[in-house]
Amino acid sequence: MICAYPRRTESASVAPPTDSAKDSYDLGYGYMLRKDYALAEDTFQGFLKKYPTDRRAAEAEFWLGESLFQRQRYDVAAQSFLDMSTKYGSHVKAPDALLRLGQSLAALKQKEMACATFAEVGRKYPKAATSVKQGVEREQKRVQC
Repeated sequence: MICAYPRRTESASVAPPTDSAKDSYDLGYGYMLRKDYALAEDTFQGFLKKYPTDRRAAEAEFWLGESLFQRQRYDVAAQSFLDMSTKYGSHVKAPDALLRLGQSLAALKQKEMACATFAEVGRKYPKAATSVKQGVEREQKRVQC
């Protein structure tokens, strides 16, 4: 028997429940949790354009970078992680962004810049989470810094 209904291969974009910064951010984060990185990218880009000074802007910038990284768009992911770590250097996600920047640079075969970025994580964030420090050590070995 042939199915009369076409199979959906892509998720449909939905509008946030309200036009608030919180709902827009939550929608983008929900897409990240579902691993729907293209919709997360679109949502976070829209969020950052509409709410550039919102308290969630730093995290939105990080998740935008992560959505790009997961889709192997390392050049624009690197830019997003760089923006996040420079604009919001004291944010709790800044060490993670710097680690991801290094990983993006390594994926782009920019070994020297990647190694310098990994070293910067420890210098700039000596109290970074253990998971970040372990990630830096693992990446330094993998890239052969």
